[in-house]
Amino acid sequence: MVRSIESTRRVLAAVGIGGLLAAGAAATLQSANAQAAASTAYGVSASGVEAKAAQPSVSSDGAVKTAQGSVAGMGWSVSGLTVKAGAGLAEASAGNVVVAGRALGAVSATCADGVTSYKGPNVTEAKLKVSSGGGAGATIQILGADGKAAQTITVAVVSCAKGSVPPTTTPPTTTPPATTTPPASTPPTGQPTQPPTSSPKPTQKPSGTPVPQQPAPKPQLQEGHHPVTG
Repeated sequence: MVRSIESTRRVLAAVGIGGLLAAGAAATLQSANAQAAASTAYGVSASGVEAKAAQPSVSSDGAVKTAQGSVAGMGWSVSGLTVKAGAGLAEASAGNVVVAGRALGAVSATCADGVTSYKGPNVTEAKLKVSSGGGAGATIQILGADGKAAQTITVAVVSCAKGSVPPTTTPPTTTPPATTTPPASTPPTGQPTQPPTSSPKPTQKPSGTPVPQQPAPKPQLQEGHHPVTG
């Protein structure tokens, strides 16, 4: 009997631990999914001789968030930075990138519903290498004497998951069609618009001949009486 109770306790304890582990795994998975669904965008980051954290930076899995700014380092600068992120979209752009006094122009990256596109310069020189795409609007490498990158500057980086992209324009409003009143019917030509009125009957004129009067009835003789005379 004692062994049975101990065995039951062990089973319950194992089940409880398993339940806690399962709950923890589910919470971790939900958190990972939430983070994966969030869209991110940042303007500039740098590594090498001079390191700089990603800035300006935004992240959102719902309403669109935006930020602006500019970043400068030793011998380089990025101005006109604008970043945007929301459910299913992310954008980052730079108005102008200057490295060692050389203007490289504008750089941008756009992500919509999980698909990313890039626009930027491509340069290959002895001391400078610039490429667009592959995760950034522009990846700039300043090469050292050994031909290796001494400084790396990354411009316009975005990421987004598939989602409902918010509309950028207001949907047109529909106007109900105007009601028209049918025109009054017109009778065909040649027919009167009103039925003809009947001709009045002629008034009878009184006759000039007087109507003769009827004679008075004659007296009737009765037995035993004499007629009365005037």
